[in-house]
Amino acid sequence: HILKEEIMRLKKWQALAVHNESENKVLKKLLNSTDSSLSLVKTASLVSRNDFMFSKMININAGLKDGILNDMAVINYRGLLGRTIDTSISNSRVLLLTDPNSSIAVKTISNANYSLLQGSDDGIHLVSAFSKDETIPRVGDLVVTSGSAQVFPSNILVGKIVKVAKDNFYVLPFVDFKNIDYVQIVENK
Repeated sequence: HILKEEIMRLKKWQALAVHNESENKVLKKLLNSTDSSLSLVKTASLVSRNDFMFSKMININAGLKDGILNDMAVINYRGLLGRTIDTSISNSRVLLLTDPNSSIAVKTISNANYSLLQGSDDGIHLVSAFSKDETIPRVGDLVVTSGSAQVFPSNILVGKIVKVAKDNFYVLPFVDFKNIDYVQIVENK
């Protein structure tokens, strides 16, 4: 009886390992394609955050003197954080993905489902706005920038779909917005 339970437990772990391995392959491929198509403008660090109910922004110590302009993509090692706004000589604000005013064009990796994501009211997830005639993506699908809106370069990791409703879906970003220290401002090569 104990042996049967142990076998069941191991089978669950095996399934999880196989799933993680395939996801890692996708992520590795993405990372390599991202590296070749992006050029680093500047690495900056967090100065302060404006994390209010309706505004999700951070201030970073890079600005016009560093070649930073408005609407540049900001990433860290986990994926996309947002875009630069209000750029001054030596500082910039970054509008985070989780801000309700933020919207990004994305696609799913598995079936290239194109949609628009916006910050949701919970301040944690991103919620989609897309037309009904498209195929609805699946929970677990990975989402990357589509590059179609010109603000963000394509194929930057955004997050994973965690919930699918009848007319939209929710994405949990890969970036841990509570722990941001260094960020990179990037642009298309």
